[in-house]
Amino acid sequence: MEREQNGGLHLNYLNLLSTLGIGGAHPGGILLTKAIFENERFPLDKAILDAGCGTGQTASYLYQLGYDVTGLDKDSQMIEHAKKRNEQLNFQITYLNEDLAQTSIPTNTYDIILCESVLNFTSLQHTLPEVFRILKREGVVIAIEMVRNEHLTKEEEIELTTFYGCDYIFSIEEWKEEFLQGDLSIYKILSYEDLQILNNDEPTTEFTPIHSIPEITYQLLSEHERLTNKYQNKLSYRILFARKC
Repeated sequence: MEREQNGGLHLNYLNLLSTLGIGGAHPGGILLTKAIFENERFPLDKAILDAGCGTGQTASYLYQLGYDVTGLDKDSQMIEHAKKRNEQLNFQITYLNEDLAQTSIPTNTYDIILCESVLNFTSLQHTLPEVFRILKREGVVIAIEMVRNEHLTKEEEIELTTFYGCDYIFSIEEWKEEFLQGDLSIYKILSYEDLQILNNDEPTTEFTPIHSIPEITYQLLSEHERLTNKYQNKLSYRILFARKC
């Protein structure tokens, strides 16, 4: 997914995350994940799918809490990172190198499907029906997703979607409509301010690169920071909770 912008700079942010083995790269990072589960207090007998699990940071946290957790990611490098974490910590987490749009998972398997900044980078017409299929009847989807707060010009939209590798940036109402198309109903929406995020010295992201860090890395991270600042009023994120209709 190589795209060009800013004078020929090859921007490939999603592949950068894979190369660097970045975990907790979703908005709020692992601290937000912890706050969500502390707030919701789901029973420990729930089976959880960490869809788009990346390096396994979240899956490992949930496993330590006592949940039956499975990680899934279509990026083989991310799964490699996650399995190495398993070996280092002697965890017994199953990791699937599969696409969320079409999995080998049996129907009605999971009580909770967690998507941390994942769905916006997929084809929702394929992933949401698959999420519906593998979610139990009374199950819950938790999605941490980017949200458009204000209108974006065509140029602004192109700048953002080109860099981040997504096709579109949804408003809250558009997210609701997309979920309904997949027979899922959003019943609760939280923001960062709605949760008690503990301030401590724990890093929200982690870096475990498989290969040497390419020079372009620093340019990409700098561009990410620039876009974050530029669109701080037009973009935000929300935690979306959904059930089967």
